Amino acid sequence: MNITSFGNALQIKGPTIYRWYRDVLSDYAKDKGIVHKHDVIKSVGNKESPIEVPIMKEENFGANMAIDEKYIGEDFCTVLSNRDSGKLALVCKCVNFSDLQLVLQQHSHLTKNIKTITRDFSSLFEKVCTKLMPQATQIGDKFHVIKNLLEAHQDVRIRFRQQELDKRRKAHSEFKKSEKERLLACERTGNKCKPLKFKYNEDKMSNGETLLEVLARSRYLLYKYPHQWSSKQHNRAQIVFEMFPEIQKTYNLCNQFRNLMSKNNVGKHELTIDKELNQWYENVEEADIDEILNFKSMVETNEDIITNYFINADTNAIAESINSKIQKFIITNNGNRDKDFFYFRLANYYA
Repeated sequence: MNITSFGNALQIKGPTIYRWYRDVLSDYAKDKGIVHKHDVIKSVGNKESPIEVPIMKEENFGANMAIDEKYIGEDFCTVLSNRDSGKLALVCKCVNFSDLQLVLQQHSHLTKNIKTITRDFSSLFEKVCTKLMPQATQIGDKFHVIKNLLEAHQDVRIRFRQQELDKRRKAHSEFKKSEKERLLACERTGNKCKPLKFKYNEDKMSNGETLLEVLARSRYLLYKYPHQWSSKQHNRAQIVFEMFPEIQKTYNLCNQFRNLMSKNNVGKHELTIDKELNQWYENVEEADIDEILNFKSMVETNEDIITNYFINADTNAIAESINSKIQKFIITNNGNRDKDFFYFRLANYYA
């Protein structure tokens, strides 16, 4: 809860009750403001500098972990969380391998017990998991896979929308050029000339929208399956697919991949999954759409960890959930200016 709001309810000034809570009522006072007990010292030349580790809870390490990054205040932090308990195990203010290696090597007796770890497709986390947790099975997070897929799909729609906007820009340039010539002609003849306003005439589609409006408003329907469309979205989709067959091809390929990644395929034999995935690869090659080809390349690069999802349907949902809770905590408490106290409370609530 926001401490200031709590103070307002008691008719006490927010800063006053905040100070009472921090310095007297909470256990923070017993620590004398020293929260970063787990800092690791690294040597840089002849100097020593600390790697800040605000949260380190050994009891929260387990067999199934998740790793992700979170922007807290002005710092990018690496967050390690327990997928079974949903608790924070580690928050470290660094996102480079050398620093993380120094931190995690001090707790190698814990990391060696990790059996599975879910992650996104960051090269940093790939290196961390491979080098520092070699015994753990890495699982590519389904959320990030689908997110990248849908972004690639939207990029195709945006590309065609930019082409339509480009037509309007060129029409406007032609108008300015002709208007300038008309004004010069009026000056030579001594006639008065009233400037004209630019009007771009666009054809209306069957649903009463212009092509630019249809492309802009079709954003959300492309996230859905056809049976989830409303009648208006169905009409809009028909227009988009008729005018831009490439968007329809992309949409069909997206739905094929989403069906492949559904829970219905969890537990299937890996050869069955490989067969379906290779068929999808062939369909993408045949469609020859750059945005989807780029996504296909990402999938091929990370195929081993993506297909590990089908073993037990493990995802990075816990890590994403904790990230959203931390963000809500930051917003509710008006940021994290008092960083030591912020991490003290964060550890109490989520670790």
